Amino acid sequence: MTKILILVGLILFTTFIILAVISFIKKTGMRWFYSILSAICLASVLYTLFYFDVGPNDKNQANPENPPKTEAPGPSPGEHKPDPGGQEPPEETPPPKDDPMIPTPSDTDKIIISSDQVVKYTVVKGDTLWSIAKRANLTVDKIKQWNNLKSDAIYAGQILLLYGKNAEPPVTTPPPKEDPPPATVSSKLIYNGNEKQKEIALTFDAGSDAAGISILDILRKYNIKATFFLTGKWVEKFPEYAKKIVADGHEIGNHTYSHPDAVKTTSEAFKADIIKAEQIIKNITGKTPRPYFRFPYGSFNDAALKTVGEAGYPYSIQWSIDTIDWRQPSVEEIVSRIEEGASNGDIILMHIGGIHTPEAVNKIIPILQEKGYKIVTLTEVLN
Repeated sequence: MTKILILVGLILFTTFIILAVISFIKKTGMRWFYSILSAICLASVLYTLFYFDVGPNDKNQANPENPPKTEAPGPSPGEHKPDPGGQEPPEETPPPKDDPMIPTPSDTDKIIISSDQVVKYTVVKGDTLWSIAKRANLTVDKIKQWNNLKSDAIYAGQILLLYGKNAEPPVTTPPPKEDPPPATVSSKLIYNGNEKQKEIALTFDAGSDAAGISILDILRKYNIKATFFLTGKWVEKFPEYAKKIVADGHEIGNHTYSHPDAVKTTSEAFKADIIKAEQIIKNITGKTPRPYFRFPYGSFNDAALKTVGEAGYPYSIQWSIDTIDWRQPSVEEIVSRIEEGASNGDIILMHIGGIHTPEAVNKIIPILQEKGYKIVTLTEVLN
């Protein structure tokens, strides 16, 4: 009926417009009368159109195939909807509502779990961890934890264990890692590694300054890993360098805190100095210097070895080649000492405080490699 009225109105509007134009051309007095009638017809059409567009009855009649949608009543703002399982639903951020992969469960899809019950739920097509958690009033994290799931991926036919509040299994956490207990025997003195292997270990002591810290750049250039014996004072003074040594993958050992002579120091004081260095090194680098220790000045006796063992260090590392780079010799002299004395299993002593040590290392590495030596860490050469 509405469409007919609109059609009639448009026809009359057109007719009166034409008559008004003819009257205007012939200059008769009827042009105003026709103009008013056309305006009335146009207003009627617009009113009908407006009523058709917003009127609830006509809107439904115009599109009978799309009846108005109804929604299930939900809790009003501030109203709490009780849970039939007796558990409070966890607060979770729901996924986007426009995700077609996540079904919206109805009340009949609820997974009811009593407080003391364990439910074996079989995953069906269309299920997601979020939808299952929502229907069971659980959290995704708990479902993953209970079923040892590494990701959110699940598949149809998979069985998931869902626990009630009182049946939930206890969370097991691995015990914290602890350092091995201090050794009760004397530390073993080591001068060289495996003489049957064509391997050499480069070791560097850090006890004074950092004049030769560019050693790290040289080692990185050749992709070589070495072993650094650090004093606690040096690590306190150059914490970023200490962290860099560890970050570059090098081994570290304990060189005491204040670099005392073990023979001239009481056992109690020497042990305390070792432990203090270890604590500082671990705090700053995050890595323990165990199991390797190196005596300052290479000075030791039986009592000192026993003290080092009691402090938790089974190996006291000496050396088979001393570059005496702490005296600041020339690059050529350092290279010559290493090249002429090189043999299987050598442990080479150098210092980060050596001014010419980085350049000497830069020259000696390719020389040793050409001779067939593999440059390794202390752990590897002791294998």
